[in-house]
Amino acid sequence: MTTIFRRLAGAAAVVFALVFAFPVSASAAEAADTARPAAQALQLAADPTPSEGFKTGDLTDAPAPDVKERDARVPAWSYHITASCAGYEGAIRQGANFWGSGTETSGSGTPVECTGGYIEGCGGAGNVVGCNWGQGQRIMLSTIVSDFGLLAAHEFGHNWYGHSDPGCANWASAYEVMRPTMC
Repeated sequence: MTTIFRRLAGAAAVVFALVFAFPVSASAAEAADTARPAAQALQLAADPTPSEGFKTGDLTDAPAPDVKERDARVPAWSYHITASCAGYEGAIRQGANFWGSGTETSGSGTPVECTGGYIEGCGGAGNVVGCNWGQGQRIMLSTIVSDFGLLAAHEFGHNWYGHSDPGCANWASAYEVMRPTMC
């Protein structure tokens, strides 16, 4: 009888360890860099995205921001954060504020939605982490990225710009924010 209890206790310990070793939600992947490889494992084997990053969608044929441009000047615009983004509002505001002239409203302007997985139906791209449909008609952000504010800035940037040259997005300039991969 004690052998059965030992086996059950051992099995319970293994299950417990697995549950806490791998995130069970996308927000867990954002919270810790150690959880990020589990989210990356969800990418398809044939996916051309480098293993260190996630693709972003692009539905505009607008040019990328000028490589020498440090401060992007864009016209006034507005957005509202939907209930699906509860807990991520600060990072979304950080991304919006990168462009300088956005106004958060209670229900008008570009709706910003969040999801815990990949986004389908973003132009010809599949399995992307962000999409801006219609240059500001609707934005969807995935919480599986490590720098959610940067993803928000990137997707808001598609209101005016297309992707910059391939590479990892970063905060250095408008050109760098618009790179097509979140690393």
